[in-house]
Amino acid sequence: MINEALGDNSRRSGDCLSDPLGASWVIQSEASALGFDWPDISGVLGKVHEEIEEIEEAWHKGDRDHARRELGDVLFAIVNLARFLEADPRKELQYANARFTERFEMLKKAVDRQGLVMRECTLEELDKVWERVKEEIDRSSKKGS
Repeated sequence: MINEALGDNSRRSGDCLSDPLGASWVIQSEASALGFDWPDISGVLGKVHEEIEEIEEAWHKGDRDHARRELGDVLFAIVNLARFLEADPRKELQYANARFTERFEMLKKAVDRQGLVMRECTLEELDKVWERVKEEIDRSSKKGS
């Protein structure tokens, strides 16, 4: 999937440096081809959880540099998860960005309709509106299917 998008010359052309998600996919695909891979998705999910826990530990110890390095490990593990799901992580991130943007615009309009000022709302108030917006989108998408 991503291998096709990067093409055979991706390593030589520098695309891997400008596309870290694609590079991660290629690296992990090559490792997998040589037998260094999880037998199923549960190993990948476990790795994602493990890496997130390592960020939390570093954060609670006040080691921000270590937490940032662990973030890289989380991203690497997430690309591996995408590989197991046969999903292009770049496209899925684009879709997630679009979903968030749509929801956030609806949230701003809903808060405005209620006569509220967003910066003055509590996170709990905003979260309730956010959940209503998600439900509204979910209902309208089910009607359209």
